[in-house]
Amino acid sequence: MKILSIVDCCTKWGGCVSLLILLCFPGQLLAQLPSLTPGDVVQLWLTVYPDNLDRAANMTTLNFRQGIPRQDWIDAQDPILRGLRLKYGQGRILYEDIQGNEARVILRVPVSSWMGSAVKDELYSLVKGEEGLWFIDRVDEYVPNTNQMW
Repeated sequence: MKILSIVDCCTKWGGCVSLLILLCFPGQLLAQLPSLTPGDVVQLWLTVYPDNLDRAANMTTLNFRQGIPRQDWIDAQDPILRGLRLKYGQGRILYEDIQGNEARVILRVPVSSWMGSAVKDELYSLVKGEEGLWFIDRVDEYVPNTNQMW
């Protein structure tokens, strides 16, 4: 019979407790991770939007959602996006610029819907939140020499 010391018990249970904390408080973990660049946030956005609007809403500002509360935005967007059968492919960052708490990212991405497929350039405007994390504040179609960068 093996007798566990206090150190063995703490080591064994410490991993379980850490995992439990991680699962219960993912926002706190996110705040401890090295901050993502605005380009990283846009690339992460492509992995959740439009299929996981719950996660996508957490990456946006109230301004992006046109002042609509998070759950109301999800409820309104879900049937529209499902009807469009909107899908984003793997995007490529063409430009990334950070000035203080604001950033601009230009992304070239294949997009498809029931209407067809196209490669689009999108201009993402991001703002840095109080926690130091970047949030998508606006997305526009990028047309060279038309969009004002700052």
